[in-house]
Amino acid sequence: MQFLYKIPGYILLLFGGFCLSWGGLIVRSFETDDAWEILFLRSSFFFLGVSTFLILTYKKKFFKTLINAGLPAFLGGFVMSFSFIAFVFAMLNTYVANVVFIISTQTMFLAIFGYFYLKEKVSLLGLVSIIFAMSGIFIMVGDSITSGTMF
Repeated sequence: MQFLYKIPGYILLLFGGFCLSWGGLIVRSFETDDAWEILFLRSSFFFLGVSTFLILTYKKKFFKTLINAGLPAFLGGFVMSFSFIAFVFAMLNTYVANVVFIISTQTMFLAIFGYFYLKEKVSLLGLVSIIFAMSGIFIMVGDSITSGTMF
């Protein structure tokens, strides 16, 4: 599994976006509207996928790695569970395009929060990109806000 560390970041980013784009189709294709049933199935397959990856990566050190991950891993999983719940409920209660649009802005906010909380520097190119992206967001969403049709 060491080959994963040699894959360029932009390839992983594109692959992540590709996988994320299927979320709306998958959630909306369920015959049930019960969000908790969808969450159970989604979480079960996520558990199987992550467990398989960790077993293939760490082999006999699998359990030791889980235990050594400790509180940060537990808290990360706890927060991620809320993002799973919010994602499924958003997909069921609004347009898929709106949900994917909002999720796609997360990298921009990660850079902004990283600057304030982690004191990471944002490059000039990154700052200009954030400004252009925010301008585009305000243009696309601005009409919904002013006309009172946001929800």
